[in-house]
Amino acid sequence: MLDAHLEKLADVIAAKVMETLRIDLSYGRWLTLQEAMAYAKVKSKTTMLKWINEGYIYGHKRSGQWIIDRESIDDWFNSERI
Repeated sequence: MLDAHLEKLADVIAAKVMETLRIDLSYGRWLTLQEAMAYAKVKSKTTMLKWINEGYIYGHKRSGQWIIDRESIDDWFNSERI
């Protein structure tokens, strides 16, 4: 019975890892503001711009468009883990 529970748990973990990898691989390093919002699961442009202005993530404007570093989002989110 314990083996069945462990196998089910392993399947759930494997599915979550695969889901995460698909998300990460679908985005390049540099994201538009809209892509960054989707990647970070944020609904507000104001929140993303606040994170940039406060230095939590790296982004800059190029030709009038925000370009945001996906790796800086990952780094910041991972730094919040205990």
